[in-house]
This record gives sequence, structure tokens and C-alpha cells, in this order.
Amino acid sequence: MSDKYCILERVKRFKKLASARYCINEDAVHLGHLALEGLKDNPEGICQIDAATGESETNASVAKRSCRLASAMAKSGLKPGEVVIIMGHNHLDLCIPYYACQFGGYTMCAMDPTIGANDLIDIFRDIHPKMVFCQKSCEQKVVNAFKANIQHGEIVTFDDPQNDLKSFSLKHNGHHINYRPADIDQSKATAWLMLTSGTTGLPKVAIIPYGRLLNALLSWWSPFPEHMESCLAMATLQWVSSLIYFIACILKGITRIQSSETLTPERLIKLIATYRPTTTAFTPYLLEKFLDLAETRCDLSCFKIIAIGGSAMEKSLIDRFRKVCPAFLFLVYGMTELLAPIFDYDDNTPFGSTGKPLSKHEFKIADEEGRALEEPNQTGELWLRGNSFFTGYLNNEEETKKMITEDGWVRTGDMFYKDKDNFYYFVERKRLLIKHYGFLISPLKMEEILKSHPSVSDACVVGIPDPNYMELPVAAVLRRNGDKVDAQELADLLRANMEGKKLNGAIVFVDSMPVTPSGKIHRAKVRELTLAAPRVMF
Repeated sequence: MSDKYCILERVKRFKKLASARYCINEDAVHLGHLALEGLKDNPEGICQIDAATGESETNASVAKRSCRLASAMAKSGLKPGEVVIIMGHNHLDLCIPYYACQFGGYTMCAMDPTIGANDLIDIFRDIHPKMVFCQKSCEQKVVNAFKANIQHGEIVTFDDPQNDLKSFSLKHNGHHINYRPADIDQSKATAWLMLTSGTTGLPKVAIIPYGRLLNALLSWWSPFPEHMESCLAMATLQWVSSLIYFIACILKGITRIQSSETLTPERLIKLIATYRPTTTAFTPYLLEKFLDLAETRCDLSCFKIIAIGGSAMEKSLIDRFRKVCPAFLFLVYGMTELLAPIFDYDDNTPFGSTGKPLSKHEFKIADEEGRALEEPNQTGELWLRGNSFFTGYLNNEEETKKMITEDGWVRTGDMFYKDKDNFYYFVERKRLLIKHYGFLISPLKMEEILKSHPSVSDACVVGIPDPNYMELPVAAVLRRNGDKVDAQELADLLRANMEGKKLNGAIVFVDSMPVTPSGKIHRAKVRELTLAAPRVMF
């Protein structure tokens, strides 16, 4: 293992450097110190590239601008622990307030710029932001969110020269010379407020302290000590992959590639051909859509590691991808609240398994009373305990108590079993189960059956209220390339393969699936769609 590229060894070195530079104990060195040392470690190295414009920026420049902004934020009256929202496209300015928040001990909440105006009002009510960095096109909905909640805060716009990062730093005399990151208690101070994906309803706000965030970052990257030239951050900053990449790249010493334009498959093909990134992350949905266009047109040999998350990946898609790319597919089970990988997944992991438990976390498969199911092949809810996970939902004690027990176990809400070799297998997301005729139906199982039909490109099954059936399973079905398929044919397929289940339901044919910006099917919007659209009953 080379100390030069191993993130664990680099962080140890950065801690010593920060401790000496600022005359503090190593225990007091937090993620902001480490990020700044990472930027200073190779000042002339390229920190980031905007593939849309071809512009790049060195570590020294990013450090200088971020320190100036952090200094200006402090001089403007912002105090450590106060909330800062960042919502913008993946341009070269986006990371500057991101790093400034880590340096200054501010609590950062990243949002996708497409967030709805009403959702923004609801979120402001909980998080009480004191400063917002956004695109000019988002400014009015930010103003409205402040007004609706009778709150006040400063707005800085990335693309308005009269009110951008530079003008704000000049206004408040921000400086970078001898800048010193804030002193904070990293075990208690909140680094990030993360919006849950909201695919099944309104997003909640997960609390991530500084210390736990660092533990999670090390968990992500410690299995990969080898050198990587560059990382491609495709998602906007709200999503876990980009949040992790923005900070981990400077800790690991690799260049981050992004695009200020929306990454269509065509643009992605061009980006990969030009910059040859080493690692990135996809959801299965986005990977399949990319392969539909790029499979025979794009040389993917540059990739060493590709993380896959968001949903299960079908074997046919894995096989299809491996024919055109030699990269290790890191299939990650996770959720926003967990933040870190929890399973050891490698090439020896059987298909369908999420891997073996990582020793740094505590695991149990629990029955309805929370008792551990010790024997193989017993299905129960996965419970976890460790120092890399969220500590609760902001201003939402009721939901926090549902998720975290008094003795610190996180109830994932996901059903698992383990085999005799201690490989774990995901079965179902508990809260998605549909109550039909008094028993529980798995929508994921129904989706798997529907997608086995050669004329079905995708499917999403949701439950809607029904006085006769308690809940009626309704399948939104996307046909493949305009193929014709009869609803009754799909109903017969479901009934033939849902063993032992009395099944009534409905089919809705759709032209496209609503997805989140990170590429996951938006189940809440699918439910709205199925409630409004004509349904073929069976």
C-alpha cells in the first residue's frame, strides 16, 4: 500500500501538519483543517475541471478563494454552527462555499437548484438558514422562502457580478493570508444537513456531525489505496456521490471533473473521451440509459472503479456493462442516513448479495420486537450501530425515534437475511410493502416480474388506497421502444409468478418514468401519476 495515495495515511499526515501549523492537539483537527491541508499539499495540482467550458483551477487557487470567502463570511457576522445553503450547477464556483463552510465550522445544506418553491419554504421552516449561495434563477424563490417563514438571511448569487463570491469577499474584506479554520467540537458540531431523497414523500433533514462525516469519508475510500487520476462528479451537490467526491478528492489528492451543463448521454460520451476519468458513480437507471446510447460508441477502459447505488442492479445490466468496461463495480447498499458503506463488497461476493458486514459497524437482523435473528436464512429488519451514521432528523423528534432506538441502533426499514457464509441479502424496503387483501405484497418483486417481459423497459409498482382491497397495487409500465404489450398479458404474468398471493391490481402505461435528479425513480410522483391516469384493472 502506498502512503502517497492511501487516504488513511494522508489524513494522518494532514492531522500532524494542521496540529503543528495551528498549535492545536491532533484531536482538535477537524475536516476543515484536513481539507485545507489537502489543497496545500499539491498547490499546482489541478483541483477541478468544468468539462462544459474546458476551464480548470489549481488547488492553490481553490484554497485562496475558499479561505477568502470563509473569512468574509465570519466578518459578515456568520457564526460557526449557523446554516448555509448551497444550490447551484456544477461550475467551478460551487465548491468555494462548500469548502468555506468546512473551514469556518458552518453547517452546510446542499440542495438541487431545481427544488420546488413550496418544498423550499417547508425546508426553510426547519433549518433557518442565515446565508444562501444560489444561481440568479433561484434568487426569487429563495427570497420568497425567507419571507414566507419571516426569516432573514444573506443571498449570494454565483452568476451575478454585482453579488457574486468575489464581490461578497471584497465587501467584507475577506483574506486568505494566515487564514485559520474555526475551532469547533467536531463530535457535536453539525457539518452537513442532508435532505433525504424524498422518493416516497417529502424529504427529511438528516444531521451529520463533523466527526461522523470524516469517519464516513474514510470508510468510502480506505478500500481503494491505489492511485486514481481523476473522479467524475455527475450529480448535483445535494446527492451523496457529489457531496462525498467534493471533499474526498482533495483528501485523496485527485482531480475532480464536473460539468456546469446538464450531462446528457451525448455530452457524457464526449466528456469521457476527452478527460478519461478514473472513477465515478451511477444509479442503475442512469447507467442503463447511458449504455443504450454509448455501448458501442464510448471507450470506457479508463475507469478503475464505478460505484453503483440507489437501487438493486439486475444481473443482465451487470453482464452488459462488464462486456464494455473493465472497472470494478462497487455495488453499494445504502441510504442517506447511513452515509457510509456498511458491507464489504468485492469480486467474490455472490450475485444478489450486498456483501459481508464491515467490522467497524455493529449489525443485527431483528424481529418485530428488536431481537436478533441469529440463524441463517431468517428474514428480519436490518439494524445498525456505528460512528459514521446520522444522529437524527432536524426538528423532527417523532421520525428520529422511529429510526433510532434509545441505545443507538439505526432501524434501516429494510428487510434482510444472511446465508451460512455470513453474506447478507436485501429482500425488501419495509415501508414500501403494499397491504392487499390483509397480506403484504412486495412491489419490488412485482417490478422484477414485469421487467422480465421482453417488451417492458421499466416498471414501478405503488400502492393506492382502495375500500375493497385496503391497498391496490398499481404498476406504471414503460414499454420498450414502442413495443405493444397487452395489460392483461402483464396481469397474467404477475399472477403466474406471485406464488400464493391473491392478486388484483391495475396497469398504467407511461411514456417516461419520473426520476429524481440523482436518477432514482420518484415513487411519490409515480403514485400521483397513477392516481390521476386512466388505469386498466385486473
